Amino acid sequence: MNPRFRAVGKLAFFASIFCLSISSAHASLVHAEPAATFLHPELKVGERLSDVFSKTVSTRGEGFMEKVDRISGTADYKVTGVTAKAIVFGEDDRYDGRPARGPLHDVEILRDGITNCFAGKCRINDQTSGLVFNPLLWGNAPEQLRAGMSWDVAISAPWEIGPAGTEQVRVLRVDPRNGVVTLSRTGNGAGLSSDDQSREKSGKPMQITTTAGRTIEVSLIPGKASWIGYTTIRKGVIVSDVIMVLRHVTLVSRSGDRFEGEQRAYTLLNLTQDAI
Repeated sequence: MNPRFRAVGKLAFFASIFCLSISSAHASLVHAEPAATFLHPELKVGERLSDVFSKTVSTRGEGFMEKVDRISGTADYKVTGVTAKAIVFGEDDRYDGRPARGPLHDVEILRDGITNCFAGKCRINDQTSGLVFNPLLWGNAPEQLRAGMSWDVAISAPWEIGPAGTEQVRVLRVDPRNGVVTLSRTGNGAGLSSDDQSREKSGKPMQITTTAGRTIEVSLIPGKASWIGYTTIRKGVIVSDVIMVLRHVTLVSRSGDRFEGEQRAYTLLNLTQDAI
């Protein structure tokens, strides 16, 4: 090829690549939407929302019978106030197989999305899921969201069924017209979960039945944990959520019996009516 034409050809080639890069970048920007569209709850006084939820924890290994604990129920919410500080609800929870405790009034979810308040007391909400988007386990999302992007989260404290650790959140799909986003979360860590901590604090050790038929109390020593979950959120409200945590555990009795096992814990939550 003539050197002159070769040079012109190279210039044309690089120009086309440059234009393609600009076009791709422009396309990615076009498909990015403000995170608030999907993650910031804009509820109004009088709105009603209902969830159905369940949690299962299964532990099995050599020398003892598989132990399975389950809990499920429903939660009904009515928005009674919306302020710059918080969203205020009336909440009525029913846990299957447990006595009804009646509705609660003036339950607050503060605007940070992490803190719940009731009867003058506030606490960090460390549940795996809930009514609205909670940055405690999802981190602070970028200002713009588009399918395929991801961000990393450092979870500094134990949560309901998992330990402190690191997590990656990925945007699977977005629907700006309806304010819907689907996210995945994958993570790992080590140590106790907040459920473990609550059991220790209650003074009620875990019980297992050995293959020899003995029922004994054991302490749980957690190993490394990993988790994966998928969640759909519409305008800040959790529409559906599933997450599973897997970990190795060592169970030790007071007499020194030692059992190695694998534990899986998962929660499910679904909005029962599309009222948003």
